Amino acid sequence: MKRTISLLLVATLLLTGCGNSHLEIFPPLSDDSLMTSKIPVEQLHQDVDAFYQGVLDRHPDLANYASLADLEAEVANIKSLINRPLTRLEFYRQVGQLSHAFNDGHTFLIWPYQEQALLDAQGQILFPLAVEINDDGLFIKNSYAFNGDVISAGSKITQLNDIDTTELVDLAQRYVGGESLALREQVVARRFPIILWSVFGYTNEFELSLEHQNESQQITLARDDDWALVTQDQNADTDYYFEVLDGNVGYLYLADFDVDPSWFEEFVDETFSDIAARSIDSLIIDIRDNPGGNTDTVAYLTSYLADKPFRLVARVKEKLNEDNSGLLSYRGKVGEILDEPWEDWVEPTQSENHFGGDTYLLISQVSYSSAIVLATTLQDNEFATLIGQTTGGYANQTAQGNLFNLPASELRAYVPTRILLRPSGDSTVQGVIPEVITRHDAQSLQSGEDTEVAAALAIIEEKGARDASLNVSMDSRED
Repeated sequence: MKRTISLLLVATLLLTGCGNSHLEIFPPLSDDSLMTSKIPVEQLHQDVDAFYQGVLDRHPDLANYASLADLEAEVANIKSLINRPLTRLEFYRQVGQLSHAFNDGHTFLIWPYQEQALLDAQGQILFPLAVEINDDGLFIKNSYAFNGDVISAGSKITQLNDIDTTELVDLAQRYVGGESLALREQVVARRFPIILWSVFGYTNEFELSLEHQNESQQITLARDDDWALVTQDQNADTDYYFEVLDGNVGYLYLADFDVDPSWFEEFVDETFSDIAARSIDSLIIDIRDNPGGNTDTVAYLTSYLADKPFRLVARVKEKLNEDNSGLLSYRGKVGEILDEPWEDWVEPTQSENHFGGDTYLLISQVSYSSAIVLATTLQDNEFATLIGQTTGGYANQTAQGNLFNLPASELRAYVPTRILLRPSGDSTVQGVIPEVITRHDAQSLQSGEDTEVAAALAIIEEKGARDASLNVSMDSRED
């Protein structure tokens, strides 16, 4: 029987229907009045303790991800700051800062999503522009236009509503999970509109101080403004697509793996049928924006690239709790750690459209969860050459999320119960390191050049030249 490894899609946190409360991401409140009522201090303190203890009870290796002494000090500090009754949103702005201290992208407190839904129903708007965070700061990712004004891609945001953005990002990253500061900053960029509201209270109007090519610009984004994306890319808003680049090179973009597996399989079948029909011999797969999803999609995609049987992980370590120990604890005692080899091997597809050419996988600090599982599977089995930046998350991922409510506030926490060891068995604690490392900074963003695609095309061109030279050499010998 095929087993599925459940991983979290960090960006959207969408999970399809599930009958078990510990697997349901967005359950309703027991009483909607919780959104506006003030919760007593004693109960808030108990909720802070419940968050920490809930993670401690479920996480399979917390002591190797974070300092327990630092976590306990953080818990004590947050409780000391809570000295009056608070609403759920006010409380989130305190207790949510524990999330970064767990040092795991799959361990965090979910923002008050019920209040966000109410915000949407009232017609209030969140920050409307896509942003990117890199070593040089916070930038507008794309170009936008409204009423004669233009915001250029690569414009650096130096202040937002009179807050220096270095300070803003530093505070924002405390409210998200992530194995590294780099990953947490990328999660901030992906959740930027939600974080501006849930942490800073910013909605409807945003004052931006921008810098672009040594020029300053002041822009106000107002509630009724309609800033349109300026792009010539017809696939700019498409999550999954395939196209042919110059030469005999295919490009496959995958925004995430949190998608219905049957739809994804049909999409992959059609894509590789197209690849075969076009006689594509070099394929670039782009998961730079991919924060994960489920592993069924990863296994199916890899089967089209594999030239031998493969498995997605070598071993799985799982901590048992009241939710996953089974009926009458048949799997083991609560608190017990199971450490087992993963024996589910996947065969290469038998489809006539199996791809036998060269594959290049584009990764970034954003690539996470099951996207990391794809990266390690292709790298460890030598199915692809990896290009980009070292992932912000560890190569050996946590997985199999478990959710619980804090008792008084009913804020929802997400915690993994498993750790997956990459196919090679390498237990080194680090991100996935690509064979070809590229850099993202202000210059690369403003240039408009796709750095990783350019690197892949350069490798393909160089390989083509070598192959052509070798063929000429062999022909001359035969003559």
